[in-house]
Amino acid sequence: MSLTVVCLEDDPLDAELVRHELELLGESLEWHQVSTEDDYRRALSQSSPDLILSDYNLPGFDGLAALAIARELRPSAPFIFVSGALGEEIAIETLKSGATDYVLKNRLKRLGPAAQRALAEARERFERRRAERELEAERRLLAALVDTIPDAIYTVDRGERVLVVNRAWHEMTGLPDGGVIGRRLADLMDVPRSPDRRGTEDAWLMRTGRTVVNRERLWRLMNGEARWYSTTKALLRDAVTAEVTGLVCASRDVTSTRMLEQELSEISNREQRRIGSDLHDGLGQELTGLSLLLKSIETAVARDAPQLEHQVVRVREVLTQAIESTRALARGLAPVNLERGGLTAALEHLARQCTGVYGLRCEYRGSLRPDTSIDEVVSTQLYRIAQEAMANAAKHGQAQSIVVGLSSQPGGLLLEVRDDGRGISDEVLAHPGGMGLKLMEYRARMMGGDVGIARAEGGGTIVSCSVPLSPSGRFVRPRARSAGTRK
Repeated sequence: MSLTVVCLEDDPLDAELVRHELELLGESLEWHQVSTEDDYRRALSQSSPDLILSDYNLPGFDGLAALAIARELRPSAPFIFVSGALGEEIAIETLKSGATDYVLKNRLKRLGPAAQRALAEARERFERRRAERELEAERRLLAALVDTIPDAIYTVDRGERVLVVNRAWHEMTGLPDGGVIGRRLADLMDVPRSPDRRGTEDAWLMRTGRTVVNRERLWRLMNGEARWYSTTKALLRDAVTAEVTGLVCASRDVTSTRMLEQELSEISNREQRRIGSDLHDGLGQELTGLSLLLKSIETAVARDAPQLEHQVVRVREVLTQAIESTRALARGLAPVNLERGGLTAALEHLARQCTGVYGLRCEYRGSLRPDTSIDEVVSTQLYRIAQEAMANAAKHGQAQSIVVGLSSQPGGLLLEVRDDGRGISDEVLAHPGGMGLKLMEYRARMMGGDVGIARAEGGGTIVSCSVPLSPSGRFVRPRARSAGTRK
């Protein structure tokens, strides 16, 4: 390995002694010995020195001027003064000015170790700068990649201070590009609260080590537009200690998918209502008419052919059962009729039905405002959620009583199904993955709402569903965007 050295020395003998000491390091030297300022500048400009050596007392200019020129032309090269006489104050001044070291000519044995140390420090600085440049390049690449991702992404540290956000996150939140990094999200915007309502959800996740996977919620943008987002939150951990150091969150706009599912659900509900109406008003009425006709036939048979009366009675009983089955089927297909009491009447009927089927106490307690208007889509989905929750309480919760409540809340509705059963287990509460709950969550998402499950005080379980409503009584429905737009 060759070592390039520029030596500023006007005494050839001293320069030769200096060179001899460096040759003892065992490396081949590319030696440039100069004695004037012009030659010194030329040597620094035309070569790339690994080491610069300079006398302090020079003809025409001094060592500090040589040091200044070196810092200007070759700032990364180590600079060592090799001088015959250098007072303590001057030595300190040279080090403060940027010199790496100084060696007295009567102690040239120190030159080798001093040069080795200076070269090692220079290599370390070079490697550190190269690593920093590579890290900066990676950071810029990562930032560019993150900005191209359509998902809204943010990262926070353990103190909930923002570390990274991308362009999609700014579009979703409406917050400006500047003034976000380093601040707490809770100071910038409304953030989800923890289940115990004692802090933010992010802090709770980092404290408990839990994560969020594909949770869908309705988000209202700064321009008032409502969009559905599917959110995943994962923990960041130290590579050595595995301690939680932060959290990364990614939210994907799934409004188009939800709108399609919503439309398909409404098509299905409309078809069910049509079939239910046909059954009730068509087949049901025809069977009722047939039952009346059969009643008159039964009277005639009792008079003219009494031996056939029991057969006619049996036919009429079967026909009565068919009428009840038709009505039950029609009611099941279209459980909520806005013209016949709406959701309140449907839930009251469901409570009576639950009492009869499962043999337990079930009642409806509503506290809706008189002016509350709920459209058929919301009514049907809330009815199905209540139906599923009541069935779970009766079949799996071993409940003796169930209370169904529907109340008006600021900006929406709250449905609650409380039971006095054995209560939900810790395992299910920590990992609520049953098909029944998934169906309830799916129905709630169709309305932009949330489903929660918790233990009731004194035992039992509470299943709740909150739904945002517009003043017209419809759920908050996102608007379709034109192709190619994101905001």
